[in-house]
Amino acid sequence: MFCLLAIVVFSCTKEDAGVEDQLTGKWMLQDKTVDDAQIELTDCEKMNTIEFRENNFCLLYDACNDVTTNSGWNYKYGMLNISEHLPAAYYIEQIDVNTLKMKRNDINSEGNLQVTVLTWLKETD
Repeated sequence: MFCLLAIVVFSCTKEDAGVEDQLTGKWMLQDKTVDDAQIELTDCEKMNTIEFRENNFCLLYDACNDVTTNSGWNYKYGMLNISEHLPAAYYIEQIDVNTLKMKRNDINSEGNLQVTVLTWLKETD
């Protein structure tokens, strides 16, 4: 029983590390949906970025207000936590060398579940 538990814990940790490696870099906001409805991004919103760095440090750039926020991040058990956005967590729907799609569940002002999906494209040097 102990061996099985150790294997499960190790495999989760290995998977988390692979996602963390893929997250590292700078991502530009590409697309946003709320409750499956496409939200038209403004020109400045399309310039919003998030940069995941080593040691769980990230930079959030709000292009509309020209503000960069220093934050922290952590990916564990399938949840991406960005300290600036807590208590909400993101769930990665897709990640590859070019695309990051993450989902966030919130409660809207009417008390109903609201699902937001953000799609980011990785910037290349």
